[in-house]
Amino acid sequence: MPRTIELGEDTLTIRLSGLTSIAAFKRKIVIPYKFIARVETVAPNLQSLIRLGGTSIGDIQEGHFWHGEDWYFLSYEHPDKVISLTLNDYYIGDRLYKVIVVGVENPQEMKTMIEARLEDTNNKN
Repeated sequence: MPRTIELGEDTLTIRLSGLTSIAAFKRKIVIPYKFIARVETVAPNLQSLIRLGGTSIGDIQEGHFWHGEDWYFLSYEHPDKVISLTLNDYYIGDRLYKVIVVGVENPQEMKTMIEARLEDTNNKN
């Protein structure tokens, strides 16, 4: 599997492996749950995004994309099998990222699991 999502107690970790990590220019992204504003199962409109590091061939999207003042990170082959995380104040390096979209086998199940973690985190605070 070129991508895995690990749901920890306080963070969500996305791991990319093999050619996927090379195409995306990234191996791992760690996101504390407090930065996740919304979880969806829809890929972004690619016509509005400009690729600035990565690969974009047909439905295969890997890497860093830009839209207006917002940065996106995409890693998927099938736009109908994704989890989309809308973020608040989350930086990768010195770039403020608004959306991270990752391919998963069962998007609805992953969405439910992430939302449960978000609810648990919110109840702790």
